[in-house]
Amino acid sequence: MFDLFLSAAIITNQSPIIIAQSATVYLPVSTTQSSRKNCVTYKATNSTGRAVKNVNVNRRDSKGKINRSLLTSYLGVGKTKTFELCNNSFVNVEAKQ
Repeated sequence: MFDLFLSAAIITNQSPIIIAQSATVYLPVSTTQSSRKNCVTYKATNSTGRAVKNVNVNRRDSKGKINRSLLTSYLGVGKTKTFELCNNSFVNVEAKQ
């Protein structure tokens, strides 16, 4: 009984740690045929209504592994970014809000 009383008397103040993470968004992409052989031109548009950062192109290599390449560090609302891939399998364009 005495042990229970002592343990109940100990008070600790611990504040929860809050870690804010940016939401991942996927940007719509349109394509056109490139003038280069076996290449496709892609145009990603930020239609989220908010600026996005760390815009990455995800593509799959011949072994099935997904590789990420930074397209731009910032893309404003309604802005577009064009890129070209040759002999690659495009997956998507993702960014952080």
